[in-house]
Amino acid sequence: MVTKLPHEIKSEETQQKILTATERLLSQYDFKYLTVRNICEEAGAAYGSFYHHFSSKENLLYVYTYQLYRQNLRENPVPGWIDRDDYIKRVLWYAVVLGYFCEAAGKDLVGYIHKNCPQGIFEDTLKGEILSILSDADAKGNIDHHRNKNGRVAVELMVKDMEIICMGTLMWWSGTTEEAEPLHETLEHLCFNLLYSFCSDQYRRTDYPHTLLTESPDFAGSVSIHGVPSGQAERA
Repeated sequence: MVTKLPHEIKSEETQQKILTATERLLSQYDFKYLTVRNICEEAGAAYGSFYHHFSSKENLLYVYTYQLYRQNLRENPVPGWIDRDDYIKRVLWYAVVLGYFCEAAGKDLVGYIHKNCPQGIFEDTLKGEILSILSDADAKGNIDHHRNKNGRVAVELMVKDMEIICMGTLMWWSGTTEEAEPLHETLEHLCFNLLYSFCSDQYRRTDYPHTLLTESPDFAGSVSIHGVPSGQAERA
């Protein structure tokens, strides 16, 4: 067991106070009006201590949004009614939850983070859970190796393609003022087309419906997004 030193505990407490203060302020004001100084005042933290934990306001908003997104992923695990071998619907689940989360956070905040933060908020999700699902599908023969000129499809490249689709769609969505279908539907359609284009004949012969996740009669009410101050408290 590793025992933390008093100054390490105090440092973590200060960081959490700043994040909690950010949450309170975002429930009252638009993120554009937040400053490092008023965040520190709300947190009861010294101005100088802020930069010990965060490099800038942009970095703080990145960390805050990332943690909130991860929390919502934990609260929205892949539901049991999705067949474990129906890898396309299992992967689409993550695209749909991402879409709902960003819709709740709002175009302005999502666009601001993409423009000002080089880190990919959602990269480790795509490279983690989704890579595991695709690797399992590949091992079971559900992915068509003939799509690759070398005789194999690298699931890592499929994940990268999906990451590019999601990030590109988020950038477009956050910057457009045009009326369009909901973000989660756009992400689902694009990711479904990519994934289905790589599935094997074995997968195509399975008896579960080869349709979008959201077209399932079990889907209604499956996704619930919480704790996003600048958007809607729940989406289903």
